[in-house]
Amino acid sequence: MTDAFTDYESKDDLVTRDYKSGEKEALLSYMRSFRYDAVAAGFFDDVVTGEMKIGIDYLAFDDGIFSWTSRDTYHVEHYDLAPRDEFLAAALAA
Repeated sequence: MTDAFTDYESKDDLVTRDYKSGEKEALLSYMRSFRYDAVAAGFFDDVVTGEMKIGIDYLAFDDGIFSWTSRDTYHVEHYDLAPRDEFLAAALAA
């Protein structure tokens, strides 16, 4: 399985993307269309604010090729986190 996103542990590691019209929405729709594979105990932090995101389950997903987490989905939605090009292409082709 390939990570859909490069690793980011801090705000300085966060790679963002200037999404074209409709790309971000299509990517988020794709990411949310899968049932989770695993649930982690605990919550994740917003890497920009440092705030713990209590109430958002830390879930793992995969499409058979790429893997991602609810943390990734959150950071795409709120900060335009950039996926690997191959993952974005797969999401847009779906």
